[in-house]
Amino acid sequence: MSSPSPNPFSSPMDLAALLAVWLRGQEAAMLACLEDWVGCESPSLDKAAVDRMSDRVAQAFAAAGHVEIQRLASSASGDGLDLFASGADPSLRELLILGHCDTVYPLGTLAHQPFRVSGHLAWGPGIMDMKAGLVSALFAWRALAAAGLRPRRGLRFLFTGDEEIGSQASRGWIEDRARRAHAALVLEPGLGLEGKLKTARKGIAGYVLRARGRAAHAGVDFESGASAIVELARRIVEISTWSDPARGISVNPGVVHGGTRSNVVAAEAEVDCDLRAWQPDDLTALDQRMRGLASADPRVSLEITGGINRPPMPRTPAIAGLFAAARELARPLGLELEECSTGGGSDGNFTAALGVPTLDGLGIAGAGAHSPDEHGRLDTWPPRTALLACLMMSL
Repeated sequence: MSSPSPNPFSSPMDLAALLAVWLRGQEAAMLACLEDWVGCESPSLDKAAVDRMSDRVAQAFAAAGHVEIQRLASSASGDGLDLFASGADPSLRELLILGHCDTVYPLGTLAHQPFRVSGHLAWGPGIMDMKAGLVSALFAWRALAAAGLRPRRGLRFLFTGDEEIGSQASRGWIEDRARRAHAALVLEPGLGLEGKLKTARKGIAGYVLRARGRAAHAGVDFESGASAIVELARRIVEISTWSDPARGISVNPGVVHGGTRSNVVAAEAEVDCDLRAWQPDDLTALDQRMRGLASADPRVSLEITGGINRPPMPRTPAIAGLFAAARELARPLGLELEECSTGGGSDGNFTAALGVPTLDGLGIAGAGAHSPDEHGRLDTWPPRTALLACLMMSL
């Protein structure tokens, strides 16, 4: 492969046409890579499995060439990959392309949820969230290399191993690289079979609220007991009133544990809570309210752990401008892009919170994420990959 050169094309349309033709010729290779990577199961909580997936991605980018590869070691979860391709103008800030190698599916899922293709759809665990997004990044880079093109900006691909469990280990890596970035492109799947790009995301906070009371025999010595369950129930009712659908605020007490037997006053109980909001101030206010919870029964103590995990990604003028640029680049590729807001979070929340224009949902279009019906749309996948390559060249 020859050394890439700056963009010689006079119009984005000419560039899009070239990349689209090359990628259409790569459909079989893209599908084979997707099947291989879906077949490399990589549940977040299995470090060895995630690292095996990272190895495959690193090897594929090494074979594509012109990429510096750095392994980011993590003892708590799967290692990260930092892949850097220098730009033609080193004075320009980089483009950050974000993805993750972990999935929500446990080892063995393929045995009852195998990779399969029917028409223009493909099924498999993690196919859209986000093995196909990683394949898109690889083939977008390969398309530029095959055309002998070199982006003006350096490209930094950051692929992490713990996105599905909150990015605790990788958040620092993401934020460090975001501070050097001109923009961030996120390889999460587009929303629905239309593949809408995501220009706003809710912020997410997670808490465990624990109540500790006093155990007693429910029949012989009931009055001396102090029920952690009763107190926790009061607080669950209280925090549930904070939900405000009109403002996009949701408070969900999702998992409850407590007590030992029905004839024992419960000494301990706890609830896992998920809180989400569109606006940073709303999420901060929710956090303060959680930390200010007080027990109505002085014999029962409360303990709060957790906090804000992903800050909101509001639709800023800069994000709107980034989407507008992508929409124009997509039209020569036969794509009419739409945008959406979503209550789910991604690593794009972190970059957007630092003021970096962030465009999310650039992976495959599909549906059924995190379910036995997870599937991606193959007919629009090559042009969406061409769009990613065009953004690499044009931003």
